[in-house]
Parts: sequence; C-alpha cells; structure tokens
Amino acid sequence: MAEYEIWKFLHICMFVFWLGTDMGVMLCSKKSTDPNLGVEARFQMLEMALKIEILPRVMWVMALPLGVHLSKSLGYIEPSVLTLSLMWVFVLMWLVINVGGAANLDKPWGQQLSKINRIVVASLGVGLIIVAASSFMGYGPYEPNSIALKVGLYGLINLTILGIEIAFFPLGMAFERLATEGSSPELESSITSGMKTTLLWVHATYIMIFIVAFIGVTKILG
Repeated sequence: MAEYEIWKFLHICMFVFWLGTDMGVMLCSKKSTDPNLGVEARFQMLEMALKIEILPRVMWVMALPLGVHLSKSLGYIEPSVLTLSLMWVFVLMWLVINVGGAANLDKPWGQQLSKINRIVVASLGVGLIIVAASSFMGYGPYEPNSIALKVGLYGLINLTILGIEIAFFPLGMAFERLATEGSSPELESSITSGMKTTLLWVHATYIMIFIVAFIGVTKILG
C-alpha cells in the first residue's frame, strides 16, 4: 500500500473519531444542564462527557502530525528527518500535557497541566495562523495553496477550542455550586447562560473542522 493511502486512511479516522466522539461530549454536556433531571443524574451526564472527551482531545493533537505526513506523502512539503523527529517529540509532550490535564482536573497537578496546555494551544494557534498568513504573502514555508490554508485553519481551531475551555470555567463553578447549594432559578440561569456561550465556541470549532475537511478533499486552491 502506498504511503499516501496509509496517511489518508489515518487522516480520515482522525476526523471521524474527533467529530463523532465530540458530538457525544456536546450532547452529554448539554443534557447535564437540564433542570428536570435530578442533580445526581446531571453530574453523571457531566462525568460521562468528561470521560468521552479524552478521545477527541487525542485526535485534535494527532491532527498535526497526520497532516504533516499526509502533506509530505503528496509532495507539498519536504521536512527533514530531524524536523519530523522534533515534531513527534512535541506531539507526544503535548499529548501528555493535554490529556493528562483533562483527565486529572480534580488534582492540583492536573490543573497545572491544564494551564500549561492553554499556553501551548494559544501559542500554537497564533503561530500557525502567522505561518499561513506569511505563506500567502510569499514569505512563509508553504506555497499559497490549500495546505497553507489548512495550516491557518488548524491554528484557528486551536483558538476556538481554547475559547471552549475558557467559556466552560464559569459553567464549572456553577456546577460546583449546584453540588453544594442545590438547584435555584438564579443558578439554573447561570448554568444555561454558560452552556450557550460554550456551545457557540463548540459550533465554531465544528464549522472550522468541516471546512478543513472540505478543503482537504477538494483542494480548492491546488
């Protein structure tokens, strides 16, 4: 089997498991805000969402190396062995930070990893957008084509995911109050508002992922 076919298959699997499982995260999270459910059931839905979320987090990170290898197999880029090795070192470190933080938010070191992850995500997002923009202006490492556009959009996806995490902070605090104080109209209003804001970022992320997939299939810019 050709190298391209292997990376293409893995790329498709990445999109399927990223969006497919994240839809489960979104639906469970949204259901956890339903005041008609008991408090225990709502926390079970939230716990389920946080457990499912691990897989889309892994796929989100793996989009970077899979995209690089797919682009290499198509001849768009020619990274050196050293560049590829450094990329995989970064990816593995990012996976530990990203997934480790998300899976251990109840521990101080998990919260610290999450803070580090937000810095990594913000830096990577802005950096990739700059690389894509400079490529279209003729100063970057890519030709002004679909690859450069996908790089910029992946950078933007990192920023919208960062938006999801930031928007979820007040929602998380509202659930902490729900556990100790019980339900009240004021608290339910806060939870509903927090979820609406979070979903705006979620939907923006989904749209960006669909656009990247469309560009990858159609190669509208060559």
